[in-house]
Amino acid sequence: MKKRGYIILAGLILIIGYAMHLFVNFVRDTENFGQTITKADAIVVLTGGKGRAREGLNLLRKGSAGILIISGVNKDAGLDSIFLNQISGPERNSIILEKNSRSTFENALEVRKLMAERGLKSMVLITSVYHMKRALYIFKQVMPADISIGTYSVKSPIFDEKRLWFGRGIVIFAVEFLKYYWYVGWFYLTHSVSIQAIK
Repeated sequence: MKKRGYIILAGLILIIGYAMHLFVNFVRDTENFGQTITKADAIVVLTGGKGRAREGLNLLRKGSAGILIISGVNKDAGLDSIFLNQISGPERNSIILEKNSRSTFENALEVRKLMAERGLKSMVLITSVYHMKRALYIFKQVMPADISIGTYSVKSPIFDEKRLWFGRGIVIFAVEFLKYYWYVGWFYLTHSVSIQAIK
């Protein structure tokens, strides 16, 4: 009985150790998502964090893309409420408010439809730094293989990027870590079914 207990304990230690290894790499991967500005057909902003929509508008005004898609917008929101009446007439024609999605996965589904309708083949994905790894993974799983996806991370006021291992930051990353690997497992098990359903 003791031998069996030691085997179980050793197994638990290995599992916990491997999970910690994955978590450390998950947090370190955030350094790979900077603010590299590249030309694209569309700028895609995922709502849910302060400053994301403003960064998307700034890139649109710099000519980084011809269209700005803001995904996950509240059904009662409009351009003027989002940008505080600072949108010019011509800019209104270049901004799409997507109001059907309520999760990152649904964001990807709705953006895929919009991209296909307009024949767009590349995007710059904007979200908070802590959310980018999961968002990029989901978008890559949902988007057709010929769609190019660049990333543009936005700093978040809810945690200090210089102190990722302390305070609220570590809690946020722990939640993102669990969500990320939930999607990894979900896509692994249902990938062919889910993708066929949206083709």
